[in-house]
Amino acid sequence: MKVIPIAKQAIQLSKKKRTKYCYQKLKMCKKCNRYSVLKEEECPTCGLTFVGIESIVHSIFRNRLFTEAIRILILVCIGIVAAPTVKTLYLSLITGVIFVSSYIILTVTFMKSEYFMVLKKLLRADFRKIQAGIQFDSNLAKEDVKAGKLAPAYDKLREIGDFIYSDQVKIRRVMVLNDIVLRRDMELELESLIPSSYDKDFVKYALEILKINRPLFTKKCIAYFIQYRDAIVRDFGIDSLIAVAGTALRMKLYIQEFSDFIEEFLEYFPKDRFLRLCNILYSNPDAKWGSLEEKAKRLVAIKYHYDPDFKRFVS
Repeated sequence: MKVIPIAKQAIQLSKKKRTKYCYQKLKMCKKCNRYSVLKEEECPTCGLTFVGIESIVHSIFRNRLFTEAIRILILVCIGIVAAPTVKTLYLSLITGVIFVSSYIILTVTFMKSEYFMVLKKLLRADFRKIQAGIQFDSNLAKEDVKAGKLAPAYDKLREIGDFIYSDQVKIRRVMVLNDIVLRRDMELELESLIPSSYDKDFVKYALEILKINRPLFTKKCIAYFIQYRDAIVRDFGIDSLIAVAGTALRMKLYIQEFSDFIEEFLEYFPKDRFLRLCNILYSNPDAKWGSLEEKAKRLVAIKYHYDPDFKRFVS
């Protein structure tokens, strides 16, 4: 029986929520006592507005400062009330003023570090809750995938991916992307999705990225294809490696680092890619290219000696 491929969805991906620090995406529903990392402002369970982690920390920090200030004030008042003489009363008052002033100065000086200490303590105390909250977010993403809502599903998985770097999350994101019609104007990622072992879905996605947004194909991506070249050839054919070798010609540093890999597929490059390589080799005569330069010269002499575009490269 012939299998009919499922058509990809043409959707619009939303922009990724960006923050200076990853933890700033954390928020909590005080009614459900559950954390979330998604962009939604209201809890999907109870409808209550989420409270950001920074607001929670600021609240804890203010309460702590208020408690400490009250304690200091009580101590100063006790000292004044319990003073047996006027001289002792004035001494207690002066000591209290100095103590309060020192407390204010130290608090202002170390406020930032104190804030992060409170934040660190909260994250440690609520670590299990945060894990459970992210798992709940992950389940919501699964439900979206099952319902065919790929745009919100990927949006959720992308936010979760900022907190969980496992291969499982990466491949789930890749699998959703493979069911979407990808466009150059989309906010896509590649290097951050590289798994720790060979994965067919990732390679499929990477080859699609290679067609629509070549600059996303970085050094780590090329190295991944080289590392798993045998499996990639088995699943996607030799043309996939030729295409990757061709994209390595974008930068001089890439050419130097992957010169052996490029040399292997040199004769299969289209004219424009090979001409680009020759231009880079010609413009950097002092660079160390290994045997790549000699093979390129031989190929010019054999295949392009008659071509005016390669005239300056012919010895």
